[in-house]
Amino acid sequence: MKRLILFTFLPLISFFTAADDAASENVEIEVIEIIGSQEEALEIAGSASVITSEDLKVYEYTDIHKILSTIPGVNFRPEEGYGLRPNISIRGTYADRSGKVTLMEDGVLIAPAPYASSSAYYFPTTPRLAGVEVLKGPAAITHGPYTVGGAINLLSTPIPEETGGLFNQEFGEDQTTRTHFHYGVVQDNVAFLIESHLWKTDGFDSILNSNENTGFDKDDIVVKLRLNSDSESDGTYHELNFKYQDSDESSDQSYVGLADTDFRRDPHKRYGLTAYDNMDNAHDTLSLNYIADMGDFEFSATIYENDFARNWFKVDKIDNNKVYGLGNGINNIIAAANSGNPDASSILLGTNSQPVEIKLKNNNRAYTSEGTDIKVQYRTNKQTLTAGYRATEDSEDRFQIYEYATWSGGKLSTLREGSAPGYSSNNRVTEAEATAFYINEEVNLGSLTLNFGFRSEDWEITQERYVDAARSAINTEQGYPKKLANSDNSLIGFGATYEVNGNTSLFLGFHEGFTPTSGGADPEEADNMELGVRYILESTFVELVYFDTDYQNMFGSCAESGGAVGECEIGDSFNAGAASISGLELTAQTKITSEAGVTYPISIIYTSTDASFDNTFSSSFWGDVSTGMDIPDLPDSQLAIRGGFRTDAGLSGDATLYSYGSTCSVANCSSGTQIDSYRITDVSLSKQINERVDVYMIVENIFNEEDVVARAPKNGARAQKPRTTLFGFRLKI
Repeated sequence: MKRLILFTFLPLISFFTAADDAASENVEIEVIEIIGSQEEALEIAGSASVITSEDLKVYEYTDIHKILSTIPGVNFRPEEGYGLRPNISIRGTYADRSGKVTLMEDGVLIAPAPYASSSAYYFPTTPRLAGVEVLKGPAAITHGPYTVGGAINLLSTPIPEETGGLFNQEFGEDQTTRTHFHYGVVQDNVAFLIESHLWKTDGFDSILNSNENTGFDKDDIVVKLRLNSDSESDGTYHELNFKYQDSDESSDQSYVGLADTDFRRDPHKRYGLTAYDNMDNAHDTLSLNYIADMGDFEFSATIYENDFARNWFKVDKIDNNKVYGLGNGINNIIAAANSGNPDASSILLGTNSQPVEIKLKNNNRAYTSEGTDIKVQYRTNKQTLTAGYRATEDSEDRFQIYEYATWSGGKLSTLREGSAPGYSSNNRVTEAEATAFYINEEVNLGSLTLNFGFRSEDWEITQERYVDAARSAINTEQGYPKKLANSDNSLIGFGATYEVNGNTSLFLGFHEGFTPTSGGADPEEADNMELGVRYILESTFVELVYFDTDYQNMFGSCAESGGAVGECEIGDSFNAGAASISGLELTAQTKITSEAGVTYPISIIYTSTDASFDNTFSSSFWGDVSTGMDIPDLPDSQLAIRGGFRTDAGLSGDATLYSYGSTCSVANCSSGTQIDSYRITDVSLSKQINERVDVYMIVENIFNEEDVVARAPKNGARAQKPRTTLFGFRLKI
């Protein structure tokens, strides 16, 4: 695919560069955007939000979870405090590795393998983003395959409107440094951008009995090129966009959290048995986009390829049964420690006199995703008709080798390599092929705007497991290659917006949603409804939305990153049957200007969620579930209150309180799986020195709260990032 993109790209250069060099006004086409602006978001069917580059500058957040906390209806499960591997939920979808949210960068699917393995072990480096778009409700069906909750489109740094760029340098605690640079050159028919982002830290946790860091080192490079024709009032405008992105990461992160007693003693310690844990990954993408604008008619086509390889070398099991008889899983040990078992505590703390064997796995996987995405749009004064088609192929290749170390007296022995995998779930290739088609029509009838949508999707997933490490043959005796899925699904959506007057509008929507599955479960299906009201008057904006999701067949997928309560094979999926999720979303924003010219922006973002299972069942993933139990990892409320000031002298400041309601890491909640409500307060201060330079200071978690914010992966307790101070400056080039 990469060669196809390059060979397609080269012959077209001559076409565009041969255009008339005379200066003329070019048509502005934002090919990377789905929504465009917050003003345009208010006009589409369904709930939608836009976070702009100016919004992102306020805190220079590196954690996507913090950014999305300012959008109602978006929930998440924190993990390591930096947002390297986010767990995002929209309106109650299962958050683990954001596997039920359609994630895109510049409109292109970014999950390592959206169908074969949707877990977002890759996520774009948040600080290099220029904006975020979130779609919920009926509009979500145009951006599958995950259409129950919605879609998130991450906007990369665009080619500037005129030649120039930015240099941003940031320093902070824990030896944190972050350098962000981008520069673009714009001519009449040619423009390009080069961007780099270098980010590293020693991390805020420390490892018992070890001098190893818990931070990471992550580098990004992005190159963009645009070729465009001149525009004519009665002609067609052509544009060709090429993008290359490459990133590398090495992070000393672990799946093992803390037993509750150890958490209370020091929430920012990590067990010494995790000292070898490390994630190495590399990602690159190539895309080529062509767009033609003929006034009322617009055509767009994109071909792309994403490659992602990673090895998360980490503790998998603790073989202690011969000595202590506690069970080999990390979950077993932590649960026993939470119950007061002294042997379990001694193993975790490294005070065990009898040695145990630590089993570490090279979670070595390679992913490929490639596809073609075509979109056509026809516009008149009264209606907009949009149709799209996407064909994709993706794959996940697992070849995972175990290594071993002895753990006793707080010391890990030298690693011993185990045998390469033969026939097992650690030696397999999963491949998927999928096509999708949608059509959407928006009709403007004056005060009333109607929207109708239809989506059809089909997918086939096949898995091969090999008999030996050399992959000399497929294990046909066990029925491989197996078709894990061969399904299709169609859904409809409807939305309506009624403008009551110049300030107030009402909107409602209904859409069917589904999630493609493999691993044994039937596809997830749900009916989704929303009803809302918007009020806009000058700088004041208020939106209140009620949503209701009725699952006919909720499912969960077994993964080490999740909170599975039993033993299950990674990749298997399990149905939970009927479930109900409903809630309220509130957005309220205004600006107050004093007589002295100081502006005070104020905003309140609130989400209330009620989510429960509607039947009784038992599975190795969900555990023993009774009707009415809460769906795990979904807080009952979420609140963000932000206030700030802006002066004519270029001084600005902001303070934001984030409050998250209680939840539980499993359905059948207990004291060792409960996550109580917690709060975090961040502040920022910036000063514009001149037209080109500004400086800033950020303090995250200024009150240094130390609450349990998550109990996954591996059901150990995890704390939020401690109080962290960062200083930086931005230079316009």
